[in-house]
Amino acid sequence: MGLRWKLLVVAALCSGPLAHAGKLYKWVDKDGNVSYHDQLPSGDGYRVEEKRIGDRENRQASDAAEKTPVVLYTAPKCGSCDTARAYLRSRGVPFTEKNVEGDRKLQDELIKQAGGLAVPTIMVGAKVMKGYLESLLEGELDQAGYPKAQSEETQKPAS
Repeated sequence: MGLRWKLLVVAALCSGPLAHAGKLYKWVDKDGNVSYHDQLPSGDGYRVEEKRIGDRENRQASDAAEKTPVVLYTAPKCGSCDTARAYLRSRGVPFTEKNVEGDRKLQDELIKQAGGLAVPTIMVGAKVMKGYLESLLEGELDQAGYPKAQSEETQKPAS
């Protein structure tokens, strides 16, 4: 086999895992049916978990998520909920989002877990945070072993 052919085979084998890196969304409907997709649902009838696949930080986040899962209780038209969701996504934290509006079962669950109905309520394992305060959430996620967010300097391309 020629050198070019060997290099081509090695390059193809090395690039395989990179082609699979991306996001995967787990959709759970009101009846508990689970499906997986590469995009967010267009309607509101789903609980959605975002999974990032194919990178080292994702493995670290997955390990932390198994030990200390993150749950975000939300409601529509909640600015703090949107901010908390964006922060969790920016850090690559896998989380379960539960929309409590109009869902008595989820409202009862939130009352049991957090002692009241307040959104956003964020649970990192057994720890409960009512409202969103980035520094508090950051500390809880760090302590639980989730990967740190990339600083602006590491995100900027070198010039």
